[in-house]
Parts: sequence; C-alpha cells; structure tokens
Amino acid sequence: MYLASRCDELSEKTLAQHRLVLDRLRRFYEQQGVLFVRELNADSLETFRTHGLPAQLQSTSRATAMAKVHCFLRTAFRRSWIAEPLVDKLTRGKAVYQQKDPFTEEETTLILDEALKLTGGTHAYAKHPITFRLLLELMIETGMRVGDAIRYDPAKVTRGEYLWVYNYVHQKSRRTEQPKSIEAYLDDRLKTAIDKCHWLSASRPFAFGEFRNPNYLASEVYYRMQTIGQRTGVTDCRPHRLRDTFAVRLLLSGIPLEDVARLLGHSSVKVTETYYAKWIAARKKRLERLLAERRPAEALVNS
Repeated sequence: MYLASRCDELSEKTLAQHRLVLDRLRRFYEQQGVLFVRELNADSLETFRTHGLPAQLQSTSRATAMAKVHCFLRTAFRRSWIAEPLVDKLTRGKAVYQQKDPFTEEETTLILDEALKLTGGTHAYAKHPITFRLLLELMIETGMRVGDAIRYDPAKVTRGEYLWVYNYVHQKSRRTEQPKSIEAYLDDRLKTAIDKCHWLSASRPFAFGEFRNPNYLASEVYYRMQTIGQRTGVTDCRPHRLRDTFAVRLLLSGIPLEDVARLLGHSSVKVTETYYAKWIAARKKRLERLLAERRPAEALVNS
C-alpha cells in the first residue's frame, strides 16, 4: 500500500530502491517471527539498521536506506498502521561522505583514446566508438550524469553569446517537484562533432533502441568504461568520475563554488561542498600560493 501510494511521485528506479529496503525489513522481521507492522518498535528497528542491512554497505548507503525506512514509518503512523511515531525515537546515523576523486589528465587521455578502440561490436557503442567517445567527452566537458548525457537532445541546444547552451531537466528530479532546468555549455568543436557523428537513434546521438529504460543504457556505458579501465590500467573507471573530473577542474581553476553547484544541478551549495571539500581546500592553497608569488613583485614596484 505504501509503495503504491508513492508511484506518482517517485521514479521507477527510486521506487525500486524503496522496495528493496522494505523487502529487507520484512525479511528481517519474519526471521524474528514478527508478521504485523503494528508490532514494530524502536529497539528492533535500531537492530535492523545494525544487522538487517548488508555489512559491506558504506555509511552513506546505510543512511540512505534508513531514510527510506523513516519515510515508510511516517506514513505508517499517519495512516494509523502503527500506534506511535517511531521515527522520533530512532537515532540518526551519521553518514561519512567519501570525497570525490577525479581522473588525472593522463588517465583522461588514456580513457578517451581507448574508447576509439572499442571496435568489432555488432551494435550501439561497440560498433560506433567515435560516438561513444563523444558521449564521454560530453560528460567530462559539461558534468552531466550518464543518464542525462545519454538523453542529450541536440534540438534543445541554442547559441549563447560565447558558447552553445543546452537546457535540460536532470533525471534525478522528483516527479512532484517543479522541473528545475540546468544549463550545460558546449564549445563549437564538441557541438559540431556530436552533430556530425553517427547517431544511434533518429533524434538523439547517444540513445539507441527506444531508450525506454535509461538504466539499461547507463549500465552499457558503465560496462564499456570498466573494459577501458582493464585495458588501460585506470582503476575505478566508471562514468560518474567524469562528472567529478569536470567539477574539480572548475574548482581548481578558480570558478566560484556557487557556480559549480549550479552547473552540477545540486540542490544546494552545501551538497557540492560536502562532496568536494578537499578540492575546495586545494583551491584555497592555490590562491594563497598565487598571492604569495605576487607579493615580491608588488614590493619591488613599490620600492
């Protein structure tokens, strides 16, 4: 009943994540002989957080899973399935966010060069390596998530004063939210190359088939990048690190944190700061060094 009530506001992927967590909760209680939701209590829910979730889950994934349990408990209390607000009795686990690591310039070059060698396939990315490489370039030059890059629609690109501007609504938007448009910027070289490459569908260069299941296409990109990583020796070779590389490049070049957050489509600057804290510190050190190098020259001029 709970999952059915949220079908209209959650994406298919997010709904599946809720279903997975609640299935784990149900199985955990069944092992203890608890069959009715009204029998839940704070103590057993705390035990579920400790022993009912996979041991290998990182703190962020564990916190995310429990947040979904909390959403269920709020609805359960509101609809009188449980007699007391159990959420208020549960402790909030602290998530330790892993700092993002971008690809180095050398790794980026290796990845893009190796992408052109993915030949010999019978369809899609393996059959058209130039198109696949351009998809990777699009992610690293705009910071788009892999699902958004796959759905890139050239018809929505307009000419700005200096660059090409692509407005899109990111795939992670909640269905109930007012759609939030994000701007990505492409230079002439990338825009022209994408327009002229072999398109995998009639209307979009990177989406093949009828792209009804974007998660499938994202998985295809992930596995191709894993192959590239194995061939080049680049560890942890996955699409999201292209987005991280975009963000860190901007931060180290002096782009304000607020602008980086906007380009990434984060809900707040705090989110960007959480994930890229060490690179923000590196930016501060770089600015300090530049100022220090400038002082002697200024002193000489003044004298």
